[in-house]
Amino acid sequence: IMNSTSRIPNFFVVGKPKAGTTALHHLLAQHPDIFMSSYKEPHHFHPEHVRAGVDRKRGISGLPYKDRDKYLELFKDATDEKIVGESSTGYLYSKSAAREIAKFNPDAKILMVLREPVDFMHSFHSQLLRSANENEPDFRTALKLEESRKKGKNIPYTATYPENLLYIDQAHYANQVRRFFDAFDSRNIKVLIYEDLRADNLRIFREILEFLGVDPEFTPQFRDVNPTRRVRFPRLAGWLVYPADKRRYPIQTWMPGWLLKPIRVVMSRIFYSTGPRVELDPELRLQLARELKPDVLELSELLGIDLAKKWSYDQI
Repeated sequence: IMNSTSRIPNFFVVGKPKAGTTALHHLLAQHPDIFMSSYKEPHHFHPEHVRAGVDRKRGISGLPYKDRDKYLELFKDATDEKIVGESSTGYLYSKSAAREIAKFNPDAKILMVLREPVDFMHSFHSQLLRSANENEPDFRTALKLEESRKKGKNIPYTATYPENLLYIDQAHYANQVRRFFDAFDSRNIKVLIYEDLRADNLRIFREILEFLGVDPEFTPQFRDVNPTRRVRFPRLAGWLVYPADKRRYPIQTWMPGWLLKPIRVVMSRIFYSTGPRVELDPELRLQLARELKPDVLELSELLGIDLAKKWSYDQI
C-alpha cells in the first residue's frame, strides 16, 4: 500500500465535453477501489488552457493546478485505492496533453467518450452559453465566427479557454484520438461511444470497471448531475459566472456578499430555464454531418468501430 503522499494519478478521463464525463466521474468516485479528484477538470497537462476558470462553489481558479505540487495535492487523500484518477475533458483536444500525460505516467489508463459530432457541437455551444464562455446565442452564427475566432477576434472576455469556441475543429475527432494511441499502449485505452452509454449505462459502467481491473459487480447510485438548462440572456449570465469581474460588473465592488448571494439566486432563475434544448435545424445538421463524414470514416477505421452506421452517417 502506498502512503498518501506518494500517490500519483494512474487514470485519466480525457474527453469529450458533453459526453457524460461528469456523470462518469461521480459514478467512478463511488467505487471503493477508485479515488477520483474532488476537483474535476484540473487541466494540469493542458498547456494551451491558460486562462483562469472559476469554480463558483469554492470561489477558486482552476489555474493553480498547473503547478505540479498543487496538482498532486488533489490526490493527497488517496490511500490504498487501486485507481487514482481525474477528468479533464480538454485533454483530448489538446495537441500536447497525450504526450505530457505519457511522460508523467506511461502506464496510465485512458478513458475517452465520443458523442456524435454534430450533437456534440450543438450541446457544447449551449454549455458554453451557460458558463458565459460564449456570447453568441445563435448556433449557426457562432459557427460562422470560427474563422475570426482562430485569429483572436470575437472572443468573449469571460471565455476561459477560447479554443473551445472552435466547434467544427473540436468535432474532428480522428487526430485527437490518434494522439493518445500514439502515446499509449492501446490496451490501456478505452473508447466509449456516448450513445451506448446513454442506452445502457450500467452495462457500460461495468465495462469500465473491468478495464480498470476493479470489482465490476459494484453498483453505484445513478443521478442526473448535469440537467439541461437554457440561457435566456447570455451576456447578462456572465454576471453569475464571473461575479468578481469588477471591470465588467462594478456593482459588485460595493455590494456586500450577504446581499449579493440571494440576488444571484433570484437572477439565476431569471437568466436560466430548465427543459429540452432548442432543436437543431435539420438542414444545418445535414450540412455539418456531410462536412464531418470523412473524419467519422477515418475514426471508424482507427477504432475498428463502424461509427458511420452507429451515427447514421452511412445514410448521408
